[in-house]
Amino acid sequence: MTPESQPQVDVRAVGNPHAVLIAIALVAGLAELGYAVMNVSAMPVYLHESMHYGASSVAAIGTAFLLCEGLLKGPFGVVGDHVGRKWLIIAGPLVSAVTALLTLMVKPDQWYFFVLLRLLDGFGAAALWPSALVMMADVIDENRRSQAMSLFNVTYLVGIALGPFIGGAANDLSAQIMPGVDKYRASFYVISFLFMLTAAVAWWRIPNIPPHPHEPSELESGFSFKALLHSIKQVPEALLMSFVTFFGIGLVMLIVKLFALHEFALSETQFGALLLAPCLVIAVASVPLGTIGDRIGQARAVRWGLGICAFSMCGVPFVHADLPFLVKAAGMIVGGSLIGVGFVISFPSWMAYVSRACSARQRGAVMGAVGTAQGLGAMIGAPLGGYLYEHADLRISFMPWINSHYAPFIGCAGLLLVAWVLALTTIKEGPPRCS
Repeated sequence: MTPESQPQVDVRAVGNPHAVLIAIALVAGLAELGYAVMNVSAMPVYLHESMHYGASSVAAIGTAFLLCEGLLKGPFGVVGDHVGRKWLIIAGPLVSAVTALLTLMVKPDQWYFFVLLRLLDGFGAAALWPSALVMMADVIDENRRSQAMSLFNVTYLVGIALGPFIGGAANDLSAQIMPGVDKYRASFYVISFLFMLTAAVAWWRIPNIPPHPHEPSELESGFSFKALLHSIKQVPEALLMSFVTFFGIGLVMLIVKLFALHEFALSETQFGALLLAPCLVIAVASVPLGTIGDRIGQARAVRWGLGICAFSMCGVPFVHADLPFLVKAAGMIVGGSLIGVGFVISFPSWMAYVSRACSARQRGAVMGAVGTAQGLGAMIGAPLGGYLYEHADLRISFMPWINSHYAPFIGCAGLLLVAWVLALTTIKEGPPRCS
């Protein structure tokens, strides 16, 4: 093992690196469960059904979260390089624990407060994710990082998959227990609890160590936009591919539940339950598939995973309301499972690939910059997806069921195909390290 491949923190300060890895993965799973309940399940239906906002307004408010998260991930990555990771990992979830409850105090005509609270949520997410990912890269050997990222990835994806079910079930159960009360409020109490639990686990299990204890001059140097701009110049192909991928994801991320409820007449609990099967597939597949990058090469694993995601998304327009329920359910389960498997293959290898691009003292800035590119892509895609959902004049003669609601999904499939082509043509094994 070369010195560059070793973890870049004092092992004695860390304790057991595998215990730290498990703690970070647990924090990631709980946090993403909270964010999934909020962004995918609770906010869209609350704004649409209780506040009577249209899909475009729902997407625009959701974009405030993506805007703040995307713009601040890079700067928070640099901050974490200088002040340490633990307190950022704790502070981020605590912000959203408060904003979830404050959301219930906002009146329908006070849209600007919804925007402000989602900006604060984005601030918290930007503090959390770069620090969690970089701490994992700091304490795990380079030749084991794809495996480590796969554990992080599975907890993250399980959070995404379980979020709509938990949020929807809380709302539906609330309607049965307390008829006459706005059922869409229930999931926000669940959100607040999940984020408080996330912060408690982080405080209890994540070590309080500086990222590079043997470089005090750098730890004292403070925040630097120069470090962020320098990191952007090191990995332009990574930034472009991240932007395109999350542009596509952004098109559908805030309207997927509205699409399922309105096109297929599903209840909230049914929609969440249909995601449980892909969740189980992802969980089972994550262990062998998440380490493919360590065996066949990280760049190749990224190409395979993105290809599976792109071609699976191309199948969405063929699932429609006129099909028997079991056929629709099977289509959603199979499609969701394949997209999840593709993500499991590509994302751990992608983050491991990016973490190799720079020395440890620049790693937070580089990974934060990639996170910023992802956030900017999603930020642009989300409001565009909401607009297309309501206004796209989409007609295909041999697919008469296609309407504007399908437009964001068709756009997502096209952009994922573009990202796959970029993966085929731009990323190579063994990227050079930053100077």
